[in-house]
Amino acid sequence: MHEKLFYCEIRGNKEETDMAMELFAALELSVNASTNVEEDFTTYTIYSDLNEEINKIKLVMENAVKEWKTFGLHFTLPQVSDIKKEDWTEVWKRYFKIQHISPTLVIKASWLDYIPKPTDTVIEIDPGMSFGTGSHETTQSCLKLIEEMSKREKGASFLDAGCGSGILSIAAVKLGFSPIYAFDYDEECMLATKENMKRNHITSEKINVQQADIKEYDPGLQFDIVTANIISSVLAANNKRLLSWIKPGGYLILAGILRTEYDKIREFFITEDVSEIETHTEKEWTSGLFKLRHKGSVAKSAKELNC
Repeated sequence: MHEKLFYCEIRGNKEETDMAMELFAALELSVNASTNVEEDFTTYTIYSDLNEEINKIKLVMENAVKEWKTFGLHFTLPQVSDIKKEDWTEVWKRYFKIQHISPTLVIKASWLDYIPKPTDTVIEIDPGMSFGTGSHETTQSCLKLIEEMSKREKGASFLDAGCGSGILSIAAVKLGFSPIYAFDYDEECMLATKENMKRNHITSEKINVQQADIKEYDPGLQFDIVTANIISSVLAANNKRLLSWIKPGGYLILAGILRTEYDKIREFFITEDVSEIETHTEKEWTSGLFKLRHKGSVAKSAKELNC
């Protein structure tokens, strides 16, 4: 386990935050954005366990900042530093707030007090080094769709592809789905998911968790609902695998897609057997709900990714 976390930071005008996040996504960089309202700037931070990797990211960012300047966007030059992991944990704790995803679905951290109403479904979360606090628009969209699906499809089976902190799987347990499977390629995500299961008094019998890459994962069964909150390029490259995990008549929730990219990504999933049911857009992100119409080879007509 690495004791230090390396990071690369740049700053830009607060008004350009949405545009900056789209540019980072186009570079396939996972960024934490923190806005200083009083001083009117946003800090963008990219973390890595590896010093070598963060230095490569710095070079990418230096070139990007120069290019973005030609678009009229101005950022500081990237700076690289490191922090002890336990210190980083204390930093993000200051920004973690209780999240009311819906009138009845609440996300809270273990160190925050909250008195639930009788109708509340409360998820206690500590993301650790993984993605999924409930504050990001893509996570919120998934949670809303999962809650909505729990009313339509009671007791449905559920797969969480790229589970991060485990927040979606834990929500699925509390909303009555079963069985539930989850996977992620990152070891930190496995640790976070298992710890969050304990916080919510959820045993391994409730969620089958595995560390695996999406290109290799094999659950051995199909599901009523598959959710994938993953970056667009990974969704497109693995469209066939995601579709193959859905039962006939089942549903697919896709998230992690910039609204400017959504139409392109949806074409990788629309087939003669798969239809788009609804979309949700929050800020610069769009999520989609798809349904597998009937039994058949859903993947054969899905658009191939050329990259």
